[in-house]
Amino acid sequence: MRLDLFLKTTYLVKRRELAKELCEEGMVRVNGVPRKASAEISVGDELDFPIYNRLLKVKVLGIPKGSLPKGNQWSFIEILDEKRFPMDDSSGEDLLRRSPRPPTYH
Repeated sequence: MRLDLFLKTTYLVKRRELAKELCEEGMVRVNGVPRKASAEISVGDELDFPIYNRLLKVKVLGIPKGSLPKGNQWSFIEILDEKRFPMDDSSGEDLLRRSPRPPTYH
């Protein structure tokens, strides 16, 4: 199965076009090597790629035949590692760790 189709079919990315863009930019690695969207994947391959504010490392457990109902993708993938990056606003302050503001009374 093609790499971009696998990413879409297993719901790791929302759209196949996004998977293709990630591959073209060299951001998707199969067993540590950047691969194109047309690369064939097989059982046992490890995929590393960034998506939104996360960096995922996934192991391929199986190749799906056709489309999958959402929730069944876990029989085809195993998440080995997931790193989250803080989302920050334009001030550079981490939004997840910002202390709440005290209420203002008018």
